[in-house]
Amino acid sequence: MMEEIRELISEGKTVTLTVKGNSMNPFLVSMRDQMTLGPWKDEDIRKGCVALVKDSRNNYLIHRIIARKEKTVTLLGDGNIGFTETATMENIIGIMYSITRKGRIWTSDSFVWKLYSFTWMLLAPVRRWPLGLWRRLFL
Repeated sequence: MMEEIRELISEGKTVTLTVKGNSMNPFLVSMRDQMTLGPWKDEDIRKGCVALVKDSRNNYLIHRIIARKEKTVTLLGDGNIGFTETATMENIIGIMYSITRKGRIWTSDSFVWKLYSFTWMLLAPVRRWPLGLWRRLFL
């Protein structure tokens, strides 16, 4: 399925998927939220961007870019507290355009999404505690 998604995005189309997995909690919830992904330009690949990539171990994942160095990006899932992955620019399949949660659409360039993203990235050193609380309350 991922190769079909890669092909559609490379043709300039967008693809909407239901989120599966917990690596992007609390912002993307498994089997509840939907994510729309699409093509990207070089200037789109920056810190804070959520991307679908094929990582260096050939796994497909959706994580937030936390650093970019020339032709390599470092990614971290919002639900992770320190385990990062790396991918090359060629292995970025698409970037997140929007999420749909409970019938409401949030675009990745909206003020609310940017505020959430900035705040969560700022909390990275202490993310363990709010994540632990969130998991106890909602998972």
